[in-house]
Amino acid sequence: MKHLIPIHVFFLFFMFNTSSIALARSSYDVRQGDQTLPVVINPKLQRICDQIDNPVECLITTIPFLREKAAINPMSILKIKVEAVDIKTKEALDKASKLLLYSSNSKPATFCFNVCINNYKSILESKHRILDAILLGDDKQLRVELSSNVDKIYHCEDAFEEANIKSPITEVNSLLGKMISNSLTITIDMVHF
Repeated sequence: MKHLIPIHVFFLFFMFNTSSIALARSSYDVRQGDQTLPVVINPKLQRICDQIDNPVECLITTIPFLREKAAINPMSILKIKVEAVDIKTKEALDKASKLLLYSSNSKPATFCFNVCINNYKSILESKHRILDAILLGDDKQLRVELSSNVDKIYHCEDAFEEANIKSPITEVNSLLGKMISNSLTITIDMVHF
C-alpha cells in the first residue's frame, strides 16, 4: 500500500500542474444588482478582469457570452464586450424610449430622454466601426470610438443633472459606462495590434 502513495501524489501533482486545470478555476457567486451568477470562473478571464477598474462588471458582462471552448485572451474578451455593450445599449434605448412616452408632459425630462436616446443610437451605430477597427488592427480608431461612447453615456447623465431632474436611468448608464470603460482599458493596456 505504501507504493500507492507516490502514485496518488504524482496524480494530484499532475492534475494541478497541467495547462487545462479544471480544479484551479475560481468559484464565486457574481452579483450585480439583483442579478446573481453562480459560476466557476476561468482563471484566464479572472486575470484579465482583475487588471481593470471594474472587475465585477467585467465578469458579469462577459461570462454570459463565453462559449465552452472559447479562447480567453484580451482580444476575444474585447470582442465579447462589444457584443455585450450592444445588447445593453439596446436595453437602455428601449427603457429610455418607454420613459420618454410617460414624460411627454415635462419638456425638461423630454429633452433629457431625447439626449440619451440620440446618444444610445450613436453608440449602436459605432459598433461596426469598432469591429472594423479591431479587424484592421486600428488601435487609434478603436480608442476614439470607445472614448466617444464613454462620453455619450456621461452626456446623457449630465442632461438630467443640468435639468435638475433625478435620472431614472442612472443604473443602466452606470453599468454601460463601466462596460465601455472596461473595453477601453482592455484596448489600451492589453490588446497589442
